[in-house]
Amino acid sequence: MDWRPIVVLAHVLAAFWWFAGYAGTNLCTEIARRSTTDDDCRAALAISDRIDVLANRTGGMAVGLTGLLALLVFGYSLTTPWVLVAIVLFAFVVFGGIFFWGRFGGHVASAGKAGDWPGVRRALSATRILVYSRVENIVVVVIIGLMVLRPG
Repeated sequence: MDWRPIVVLAHVLAAFWWFAGYAGTNLCTEIARRSTTDDDCRAALAISDRIDVLANRTGGMAVGLTGLLALLVFGYSLTTPWVLVAIVLFAFVVFGGIFFWGRFGGHVASAGKAGDWPGVRRALSATRILVYSRVENIVVVVIIGLMVLRPG
């Protein structure tokens, strides 16, 4: 049996799941950043956290696993340039989520529990956070482009 169509379907569905979580988390965080009331900020971050857990993290894991399976089924080498670049960029996003956003999210959650919602909005609007977020968004677009175009 030819497993390639099934593996591609699984990988594409996982990618949609992950991207929906990634985009949803980013959108809700942006809403929190631009919020003018503590309640709006709190609600947006609560939704962002939920989307992150349900779709971004689990979808990202599914993308990684189905991507490795696709490598095997399609016979791509890890040294194929577009595959290697996509893996390195995806690792950047995953490790950024774990080490950068995880730590930052802890600081934001602590400030929120302390009731410092203006401080939360200031933290979300810090230049380094905005720059890292925008760079990560560009990286995600490049990953999607590599997956769709598979440049030779």
